[in-house]
Amino acid sequence: MRIRAVELTNLRRFAGQRARIEGIGDGISVLAQPNEYGKSTFFDGLHALFFAPHRSQTAQIKALRPLAGGAPEAAVEIDLPEGRFRLEKRWLSRAIARVLDAAGRPVAQEDEAEAWIERLMGRGLAGPSGLLWVRQGLTGMEPEGAGAADRNDREQGLAARRDLLSSVAGEIELMTGGRRMDQIAARVRDALVALATGTGRPKSGGEWARAVDEAAALAAKRAELEDKAARLSGQLAERARIQRDLAQVADVAASARDEAALAAAEAALKAGEAHGEDIRKAEAGLSLARLTASQGKDGIDRLTGLQSRLTGAEVARDAAAADLAQVAALLADSAQAEAGAAARHDAARDAAAALAGRLEVAQRLRLALAARDRAASLAGELGRATRQRDRIEDHRAARAVLQVTPERVEQAEKAQAACDQLNMRAEARLVSLRIDYDGAARVLHDGRAVGAEGMRLRGATRLDLPGIGRMFIEPGVTGGDDIEARLAKARAVRERALAACGVRDLPAARAALAEAQRLDAAIAQAGALLQELAPDGLDALRARHAAALAEAGEAADTPPEDIDGLEAALRAAREAEAQAMAALREAEGRHATLRETHAARQAAAQAARQAADAARAEAGDPVDLRARIMVLAQAQPGLDAGVAGAETALQALRANAPDIATARAAAQRLRAVVDGRARDRERLGMALAQANGLIGGLADEGIEEALDELRGREATALERAARYEREVAALSRLRDALDQARHAAREAYFGPVLHELEPLLSIIHPGASLRIDDASLLPSVLTRDGQDEALDILSGGTREQIAVLTRLAFARLFARTGRPVPVILDDALVHSDDDRIEAMFTALHRVAQDQQIIVFTCRQRAFAALGGARIEARIEPV
Repeated sequence: MRIRAVELTNLRRFAGQRARIEGIGDGISVLAQPNEYGKSTFFDGLHALFFAPHRSQTAQIKALRPLAGGAPEAAVEIDLPEGRFRLEKRWLSRAIARVLDAAGRPVAQEDEAEAWIERLMGRGLAGPSGLLWVRQGLTGMEPEGAGAADRNDREQGLAARRDLLSSVAGEIELMTGGRRMDQIAARVRDALVALATGTGRPKSGGEWARAVDEAAALAAKRAELEDKAARLSGQLAERARIQRDLAQVADVAASARDEAALAAAEAALKAGEAHGEDIRKAEAGLSLARLTASQGKDGIDRLTGLQSRLTGAEVARDAAAADLAQVAALLADSAQAEAGAAARHDAARDAAAALAGRLEVAQRLRLALAARDRAASLAGELGRATRQRDRIEDHRAARAVLQVTPERVEQAEKAQAACDQLNMRAEARLVSLRIDYDGAARVLHDGRAVGAEGMRLRGATRLDLPGIGRMFIEPGVTGGDDIEARLAKARAVRERALAACGVRDLPAARAALAEAQRLDAAIAQAGALLQELAPDGLDALRARHAAALAEAGEAADTPPEDIDGLEAALRAAREAEAQAMAALREAEGRHATLRETHAARQAAAQAARQAADAARAEAGDPVDLRARIMVLAQAQPGLDAGVAGAETALQALRANAPDIATARAAAQRLRAVVDGRARDRERLGMALAQANGLIGGLADEGIEEALDELRGREATALERAARYEREVAALSRLRDALDQARHAAREAYFGPVLHELEPLLSIIHPGASLRIDDASLLPSVLTRDGQDEALDILSGGTREQIAVLTRLAFARLFARTGRPVPVILDDALVHSDDDRIEAMFTALHRVAQDQQIIVFTCRQRAFAALGGARIEARIEPV
């Protein structure tokens, strides 16, 4: 192929213009023009014409559009053995691709034109790889960058060079480097890529990874079933504990005494009962949230259990149908039981509501009479709350002055402990001397007698022995200097900690910490008392006082209905309602569990039937089941968050429980006892019902049988994963063996390109040689004067020259294989000195004897020595 003319229209630099280069000859053609003339635009237009589809919308193609907009166009006229042809493309808007013959007749259009160009270029051998065309600023061996497109270009370049070398070295067709070896190596690589990552780990989505994931999933399901079995045992123990606690709180005599004493509580009981009711509602809400979250987890467990039964075929289908019928019967019975319990609860609730209405009317009348006393009590509470608020502000002001913190005191104490320990170690190094006397004579030290208790020697010591002489003792202990240094360091740490506390010694720090803690406790205590006196704030307390005053003004003297009798009747009605509610909750829990179990059995039966059909048809995939598991798993965090929110709300209610006035303390205590006993009975009854429901539901699931089946499937999955692991190891060994064989045949494989490259290299570096890398098929080492030099340590100019020479060598190889492709250099050889650039010009002329070379350059003076035909661009408006 020979390029004879290039034409660009409305392409980047040439917005609204047509630029044409013609008269390009067979040898060297040079377009030498200053910067921003459009040389790189010609290069990019040529590159896009040959290698970018006309319907492409990539960033590279969009960059060809000029700022003014429009559709970029490129055309080239080439000579082939069949004659002259014109190739045309337009991108982005009304995209076209055409191939015309010398007479202007269409040869191919659109996709056929793209295929014609692809055949012409040998499937991109001289294109994206950058093998023969050198873009401005990229004169290395490979395309630069780290993006996916750059990696694709590098892979295409490597494939191009290997295909070219294999075609030239046709005699190397055994398992040593030719096409057959490339095909086998590619099949080995494909097999490895399908199973494993580059580091030999299971590849995500591959069969090996699926086997490993399946084993892990089965192990997780097994652990879940084991946990469910453990939870069943725990629920049985919990039910026994609840029954014991329920018997303790059901003491009838104690309840009667508490209720008789509670009759004197009067108006203050109303507020306590209301708050207690809120707490009970919060407890019920928490129980419901926990039950819902537990049911969500149970649902996930049941759905995952369905997966283990998909392989049961006909036997599993029949068993699932039998289970479904049994659960349906239980569900029907449970529905009837639930309906009866609901009716009984509704009757008890209506009776309690009627009594509560009557009691409320009587209490309003009685409370109106007691409002005057409550207003006076609230006035006292308001005064005490105001005083507590002032006390908190005083304590906070005093606390802000103290700098001491428990951490700083602890640091000082640790430093003091270190000092004490080092002092003890220094003391332990001292020599002990003890003398047992038999007579009246005494040993003297510094003129004083040494007593029977002895003494400790800190250094060289002289002792006087009357009537005998003098004794000198040298302890000979070493290492004291190190202890002294560490002791000084510990003391410095202690002093810094004390200074941070703002005190001079450790006792003062402890005293300051105690004072700070006292103030903190006082603040907390005053705050708690203020919270008890005014849980909703002083303004709310004032509002309550004003409301009490207003209520006292409306008091009437009409005697209310017998409140004691109404309260006794209401307590009995509420007890009956609580019992009915407990029975209803137990029935509802049982029915809800059976509904879920029934749904699970229906899903299991359906899955078993599908599995049997799939077994007969040898097809089927449980995608829907996995989706349901994912939906439940995604919903579970929300249920858990609901439990946490209910717990927080319950804790807030309990923390904000109102404190009735001191005068009514006895009534508050008795109300708490009665309500607490009732709440305990209700809570324990609900807990017992819930435990019974959970135990019934878990017992119906057949956990042990499912657990045995899961263990068997897990063992099968582990064996399959091990088999894939052995296959990956074998493929890796085969890949390594093929690489070794290719390396052994490198001389014969690389001979053609070295044969073309060495004469060109001798023009620049006489007597030098190049070594080609086995993997990249590009020069990697330059040998000069017997010394090997890696290309990456050479100067930029030398690397640039070798890159151009390598492309020239590959161009000659293309010509030898019957695929001549022009060499195009865009502002190449920018780093070459004067001597080297002239030598490179000579190499270009040597290749240009039977090779077309097109050079774009802005170095007009330097490239004057290149020679060749000078070409010009004609630019005219469209």
